[in-house]
Amino acid sequence: CNFGAQHAKGEYLLILNNDTTHEIDWINNLVTLMESNIAVSSVQPKIKNFHKREYFDYAGACGGFIDKYCFPFAQGRVFNTVEKDIGQYDDASKIFWASGTAFLTRKQIFDKVGGFDEILFAHMEEIDYHWKCQLMGYEVWVEPASIIYHKGAMTLPVSSPKKTYLNYRNSLILLLTNYPVGTSFRLFFPR
Repeated sequence: CNFGAQHAKGEYLLILNNDTTHEIDWINNLVTLMESNIAVSSVQPKIKNFHKREYFDYAGACGGFIDKYCFPFAQGRVFNTVEKDIGQYDDASKIFWASGTAFLTRKQIFDKVGGFDEILFAHMEEIDYHWKCQLMGYEVWVEPASIIYHKGAMTLPVSSPKKTYLNYRNSLILLLTNYPVGTSFRLFFPR
């Protein structure tokens, strides 16, 4: 993604996994939200499961949040439980992080942040990016009128020890690098 962003010429960057399909005009809804508010750095679509289309997808669902210990969760998914989409998250809203499965961001902001932190490699690099955007005063949103379908777990299977390692390691890196030093120290030991 960082390599592609370096060569992109447009105003926006679309981060999109290759194991997705989408509804017609899905991207127009994202652009419309971005153009309606200059404070928005990124916007993600509603992400539904490719195989069970009435359910949210595990990877980002309908917008992500993070608890104080840097454990992520999403509207439509908490831990391993994924909700059926019955319209409960159909309003555009501010979120903490947009899923790396699919989001639109402003190239100027992506460049200013320095792109994705390559130390994280995979898993939570988008959370780190969006946290940094918020530290710079920007907002992150979800636009559920835009819908994509995600196959999921194609990079690393759910049962992969490497996936588990990266998720826990990267969560700790977020805790230690994005909070003020005192807060990181105070939260590290209880975590």
